Amino acid sequence: MKELAKKYLHEMTGNPLAKFHEDQWESINELVNKQNQLLVVQRTGWGKSAVYFIATKIRRSQGFGPTLIISPLLSLIRNQIDSAAKLGLSVVSYNSSMDKYERQSAENKILASEVDAVIIAPEQLGQTYFAENILNRISGNIGLFVVDEAHCISDWGHDFRPDYGRIVRVLQNMPQNMPVLATTATANNRVVNDIKDQLGDRLSIIRGPLTRKSLQLQNIDMSNKSERLAWLAQYLKEITGTGIIYAKTTKDCEIVAGFLQTQGIDAHAYHSQLETSEIKENLEKALIKNKIKALVSTSALGMGFDKPDLSFVIHYQSPGNVVEYYQQVGRAGRGIDSAIGIMMLGKEDGKIQQYFIENAFPKEHQINQLLDVIEKKDGVKLTDLEPFVNFSKGTITSILKFLGIEQPSPILKDDKYYYRTQFDYKIPQDKIDRLNNIKQGEWDILNNYHQSTSCLMQFLSSELDDPETQPCGKCENCNPANKLSDKINHDLVILANDYLRHRYIEIKPRATFASSGANAGLAFKSYGFPYRDKNLKIEKGMALSSWKDGGWGDMVAEGKQQGSFSHDLIPPMVKMINSIPYEQRPSWLTYVPSPRHPNLVRNFAHALAKALGVECKDTISISEVRPPQKTMENSFYQSKNLDGAFGIDASQGYSSPVWLLDDAVDSKWTFTVAGALLRQSGVSKVVPIALTSTSKNN
Repeated sequence: MKELAKKYLHEMTGNPLAKFHEDQWESINELVNKQNQLLVVQRTGWGKSAVYFIATKIRRSQGFGPTLIISPLLSLIRNQIDSAAKLGLSVVSYNSSMDKYERQSAENKILASEVDAVIIAPEQLGQTYFAENILNRISGNIGLFVVDEAHCISDWGHDFRPDYGRIVRVLQNMPQNMPVLATTATANNRVVNDIKDQLGDRLSIIRGPLTRKSLQLQNIDMSNKSERLAWLAQYLKEITGTGIIYAKTTKDCEIVAGFLQTQGIDAHAYHSQLETSEIKENLEKALIKNKIKALVSTSALGMGFDKPDLSFVIHYQSPGNVVEYYQQVGRAGRGIDSAIGIMMLGKEDGKIQQYFIENAFPKEHQINQLLDVIEKKDGVKLTDLEPFVNFSKGTITSILKFLGIEQPSPILKDDKYYYRTQFDYKIPQDKIDRLNNIKQGEWDILNNYHQSTSCLMQFLSSELDDPETQPCGKCENCNPANKLSDKINHDLVILANDYLRHRYIEIKPRATFASSGANAGLAFKSYGFPYRDKNLKIEKGMALSSWKDGGWGDMVAEGKQQGSFSHDLIPPMVKMINSIPYEQRPSWLTYVPSPRHPNLVRNFAHALAKALGVECKDTISISEVRPPQKTMENSFYQSKNLDGAFGIDASQGYSSPVWLLDDAVDSKWTFTVAGALLRQSGVSKVVPIALTSTSKNN
């Protein structure tokens, strides 16, 4: 049997001399011959996927059914399908990003027993079509059950995912002699013990050393954004090979990639907001084939991304803890002798991490409000909930997911409708407080790592309870001569600062005035706007900055706090306005007045109009003071809050095109409503302009 497994290893690697790493064959043997439950904790690059695909190949040849693989990320799924194909395995994925034809094709192949493995995201184990119509029909014939990135099961883990909580309950309904493999590279003793408690006494554990001998670790103390950008532009050109640069937000991925491109470095942003999965897949392939220098990514490109010759991983912003850092930096140097791992710690990182901690779990009042609505409606779709709760769609979805895995659950999903069950529910506040305290403690440890003067690899492996931890001899503290310089070219810092100050944000007009379906027409009862009317639509416009972006966004934030915008913002606003392409250039300017600070935008608008050589008109007035727009969390509440809020003085305006100024733009509803009112009053075109964008994605 071992010789057969070795033959499959040669096929999978394309190397006739390949040998099993320590514990690889032992893991395969546990699954194939002993049909055990097994937790494998091994460093990234050890070859966990080789274990379950070779085991799948053998089990299938013995007449057993397909393998079911639970995998958390689409990028990981694509890599796994490619790896399995080298063994001649037929593998399909079933996930939410597929269109109905792709899902139907996958379903047909699964039910016809034409596949060797099925890869799904953990969400598919919930009240889904897959769980109820496919999994139920094949569960008695599954040959191997695989849980990839198994630390996600444990709420002690660095990347706990509520949907992984479904796995334990699904396994309880599976055949008891079915082999189970759970794999991870990032589990300390606490997480390992928790996984064992959840999966049961049958679980054996194989654990290997976690030290990555190829990695040369270094920390760089550089909190200023423009300095970090300058360092990247200067030293990426000195690092051979290709790699990943990690940032915390979509906005920062775009900023870093954009600046590096201006400096002749072929870097591209990679994050969940990319328009299609095809774009993501093409970017992954470009990096794998070394056609680009780097991907600048959020954690969306992390677990499971497999590129053995990745030569560097650099954190422009830090992750939330050292375990997550080990997992991400471990993408580098898996198949080469030397690779670089560098972590920067931005001054904004602490605030970002605090935001993540505070918003990791839903609040009790949000849960109670949503449950009340579901109970009163006695069957309501997700798309129809927004008018009844002032939460974002993302928050509503997160609460429903959180409640859906609670045992017993206070909600039931039937097809697309949610119902309230008879179970009383109390939020597990003690558990939430405990986990938040853990996350805060982990953040403190990460800061200690960044300032550490001892071996950095030993620091990481100690945090993962590696029993064989020892100094690496390669990091900046073990061998200071190897580290990259932190000296930066001052001219590059100036260029980076200038880039941050001229990164204009496009303002795209909203396509409609309301949600469709059951919510259509509910928001604008006063103004009576139709669902869609091209005669009321505004043009595309620009915002000068993104909020606190290290450039003009910082100055805008200071002005908001002080109650007056600096006139130093006038020249860059004029430059931005002149850069906008116009069919017909506006000949006057008006603004959205602030009800609480009446002179804040007004004074700046008149000064800006003077600099542009046009007249500023006080055309828009406040009809009724409403709660601040920033307190409205979803599209329905944002639009409804503005219905009837503004008045238009038609005598204080013209029919020719106008610039419409507001200090900040986020949902674009204020521009949409005020612009529509101007259009109703006869203005031919409305071009929105703003000092800053507060959207998280800009």
